[in-house]
Amino acid sequence: MTAAAAGIADHGRAGALVRELPVLLFIAACSLLIRIWWMDNPVVDHDEQFYSYVATAMLDGQVPYVDIWDRKPVGLFLLYEGAHALLGRGAFAYLAMANLFACIGAWLAYRMTAVLADRRTGWVAALLYLLAMTVFGCRGAQSELLFTPLCMGMMFLAMVCPGSLRAMVLAMLLGGLALQIKYTAAPFCAVFAVFVLVEDYRRVRAVLPVLGRACLYALAGLAPTIAIGAWYAAAGHWDDFVYANFVSIFERKTSIGRFHPKTLTVIAPFLLMIAAGVWAWFRLGQTYPRRASTLVVVMTVGALASIYFPSNVLAYYYAFLGPFAVLLAVPFYDLRQRAGWFGAAVLVGALVVVGNFPQNIAAGRTDVAQFHAMVERIKAGGPGRTLYVFSGPTAAYAATDTRPKAKYPFPFHSAEYMEHGAVGRPQEQIVAEFLAKRPMFILTRSDLSIYATSFTAPTVMNEARTHYTPVGDYLILGDGLTLWQRRPEPAPGAG
Repeated sequence: MTAAAAGIADHGRAGALVRELPVLLFIAACSLLIRIWWMDNPVVDHDEQFYSYVATAMLDGQVPYVDIWDRKPVGLFLLYEGAHALLGRGAFAYLAMANLFACIGAWLAYRMTAVLADRRTGWVAALLYLLAMTVFGCRGAQSELLFTPLCMGMMFLAMVCPGSLRAMVLAMLLGGLALQIKYTAAPFCAVFAVFVLVEDYRRVRAVLPVLGRACLYALAGLAPTIAIGAWYAAAGHWDDFVYANFVSIFERKTSIGRFHPKTLTVIAPFLLMIAAGVWAWFRLGQTYPRRASTLVVVMTVGALASIYFPSNVLAYYYAFLGPFAVLLAVPFYDLRQRAGWFGAAVLVGALVVVGNFPQNIAAGRTDVAQFHAMVERIKAGGPGRTLYVFSGPTAAYAATDTRPKAKYPFPFHSAEYMEHGAVGRPQEQIVAEFLAKRPMFILTRSDLSIYATSFTAPTVMNEARTHYTPVGDYLILGDGLTLWQRRPEPAPGAG
């Protein structure tokens, strides 16, 4: 009987996979169609280049926070390291990984929409998710693209397994893994825990069992961070771990702030999607599961809390709002009603237009061409070439075989006002160490007004003008860059 039951279960799982196969193929095809244009781009964005740099350094035995510094959690670097270990050290490795995460997020959007409406409508939600994440700064492998599916997985478990202790512990573990990709997921996880615990209390009407569950949830959510912290403590690097992960972020200066004047313009597509969904919910009268809908609304608040958690909110942070805009807009594109077909066409068309794909694809190709031209110019310096990227693509180090033996290679950490006093070492000291090596090439911004608030740019630019000659100007990711080459030292006794 046990064997028979296991056989039935296996058959059921196989049948479920067969039923999911069409939508999985649809998601994979859409994701490739939307994202393939950047799959070989080594400069798809700034941050991914540095995450890749750290990951390949880890493959070479270096330890994050100790040998090479950033404040992102180790889990993010482990994902990149795994991608490079499997697929090589080129940009394709992490971009392929990003495509997989995009597909997982789209599938979860499909499944949650199936709970809210039906599976047919879920197909639209999957496509909208892929478009929304790509439009909002996640063409590459930004951390938002990687931790968002984990947070969506938490929601999905809560939707389909209400009251299940095992499912909620798994959900909290997913939240803990999300924290190890980016700590700004913490407010989302906290709101989720409150939602689940309120439901637990309403179910049992007793405090002690709920407190027991709360402790179990907290332990599951913190387990990945505790495990990594324990490893650093055992290795004698506890202070490095604590400073990078939990202290340095609060030492950053406020530069952009939480509410930039252009904020409403940036997130207008998501706001309009949400408004359309709310309008259709009231106007068309379609009914939706109350608990699942409440969960989506509550977790939208959690997502906003996560977005606004840091003191400086960058535009791509709003990508985390994408899945919630898609789910809240379901009444507008619900294919169970005739108007939903019109709504689906409007939203898909709007995101395609906002994404401006022809122009962005062309810009990406131009970026790659400019990057390769710069790399070739640096390589012309010969086998003894060295490079200091004060501003510009970190990928230039790997592409030109000039990786420095330095703990702070990320240009942002030594050049930007925001990071002054927030990286564990004075920016002036980091810059002095680079310049003391007399690099053959220095890469800086062309527009010096960008450096108006920088504490270290005057030193670098003075060094460049005194001992270097500009040998190339490039435009990469919208940044004008100047490559400087060191002038030959005068021979002893010359003159």
